[in-house]
Amino acid sequence: MEKQIAIVGAGSAGLRLARRLGEHNIPVNVFEDHPQIGIPEHCSGLISARNTTELGFDLKESFTNSIYGAKLYSPNNTQLRIESKKPVAHVMDRSKFDQTLYKEALDAGAEISLNTSVMSIKGNTLLTQHKGKGGVKKADIIVAADGVNSRLRKTFGFESKPTEFIHSYQAKAAGSFDPRFVELYFGETFAPNFFAWIIPENEESAKIGLGCKVGINPVHAFKKFLKEKQIDVHIKSDNSFLIPCAPPMRQLVKEPLLLLGDAAYQTKATTGGGIIMNCKSADILGQVINDHVHHNTSLSEYETRMEPIFKELDLHYKIHQYQSRMDDAQ
Repeated sequence: MEKQIAIVGAGSAGLRLARRLGEHNIPVNVFEDHPQIGIPEHCSGLISARNTTELGFDLKESFTNSIYGAKLYSPNNTQLRIESKKPVAHVMDRSKFDQTLYKEALDAGAEISLNTSVMSIKGNTLLTQHKGKGGVKKADIIVAADGVNSRLRKTFGFESKPTEFIHSYQAKAAGSFDPRFVELYFGETFAPNFFAWIIPENEESAKIGLGCKVGINPVHAFKKFLKEKQIDVHIKSDNSFLIPCAPPMRQLVKEPLLLLGDAAYQTKATTGGGIIMNCKSADILGQVINDHVHHNTSLSEYETRMEPIFKELDLHYKIHQYQSRMDDAQ
């Protein structure tokens, strides 16, 4: 009898894994809370050109701009400019990017149930809710890819702390921008423990946001940032979201449950970037599940094979801690 795989969450991690399992001819069901893929958008949509190539991302539908460098501003407005002759990053519409991942997963044979919440799990049973109606699903392996606010993470006996997150606020804004450069602004007055950013989509539109430690209102911090840096823009839309900012979780397997993506803190603490690490981790887990299904290897191989990712994420967290301890003068 074929093993049944359930993935909870249709973000970049869950959809990438669903595609990989489909390519291995492993039946997979994905359950997603929201009625639409990629909405609400919880991302700046900036992705490195090198990793785009390495991971084979299809940006045809989501691409908006290429970035050639960065302007970094210290609290006293000293500018450090880094520039390349070739694009170093791409800006994309994150919702459209996730929708591309969704199509790839469907094409690979995954079944994806939208507007369906997994309320809890008991052993191999998922208790679901769809349009107010309860349901029961069975799975041999359950992957918790349900994001930063993961319900299923608690099954590991892991209680999250406010210090393990950055609270961010981002707006799409109209104004005048240099489309070749992202801008990063550091300062304890508006972005304690993190930074503010301007990511241009073109000369007239950009994503502007900041992150700060939990407990500070990010909307108030954002307004303070615009005023302090005298940035004149017109806000078109906005949203607020949490970013994992902690060492990666090393216990990822508690059969039949496995953790993946933001739910497992597989996010760079320096930048808040999650897409690359989420997808690299999904590729590793996809191979582990394939080996388990077809060759009966242990699912604990997931934790072993993740070690290079753990080391990289640990380094990002150490850099984040180092920067966070600095005062503005430093």
